[in-house]
Amino acid sequence: MKKIFITLVLFSFLIFNNAYSATGEATEYIVTMKKVELCEDSACATSYTIGDSSMDADIAAANAGATVGNYASTSGIPAGKTYTHLRVTLSRTFTITGTVEFSGDDCATDGGSDASATQLLDAGTGTAASTSMYLSNADTYGSDDGTGEDAGTGITMSYSSPTYASTMTVSGDTAVMIYELTSSYTKGLKAPLIDIAFNTENAIGAYDNTNCIMWAEEPYVSITIK
Repeated sequence: MKKIFITLVLFSFLIFNNAYSATGEATEYIVTMKKVELCEDSACATSYTIGDSSMDADIAAANAGATVGNYASTSGIPAGKTYTHLRVTLSRTFTITGTVEFSGDDCATDGGSDASATQLLDAGTGTAASTSMYLSNADTYGSDDGTGEDAGTGITMSYSSPTYASTMTVSGDTAVMIYELTSSYTKGLKAPLIDIAFNTENAIGAYDNTNCIMWAEEPYVSITIK
């Protein structure tokens, strides 16, 4: 019985370029998987659900493949169907440990709990600690305190043009990403191996002007079905 197998490589939700902004490595990046589907088209109008349950996985860990490999079996995938994309549903709450380097003090996750749908993490400059992070709403946030703003200048969060996913939507308590497979896959008689590569080297972002404001970035993801 084949299962999903993950090798270690990244997960970036936000592209934000500014003289005061940078990205850094997440040494811990725990996501909660809710659902994984194989899709016959880019919009996932026709899909097959591989797994539909809640499971935590640290995609920055050396044993990420073994952990995520226990998520679901691929033996029930219908034969003769051709799949081009994979859709994954995740909780918007992550647990992240990471540091972003600047010319002065580095920004580090500080174990705080202020991140929410309308608030970026107002972090610190000490030793990085495991911290609850949240995919905040698409909006503009104050660069001094990370508070959401209806208008004005600051840190702009946007999910309309992800780097590695084909599309990404954030609503309610979940985030949904659709990824294009490295090549299309047609199910034969044997259960396939789904090989997903992550890299968390640039999976956390920070803005360091007056305070360290931090957010979760989109890691690199590449998906191959064998």
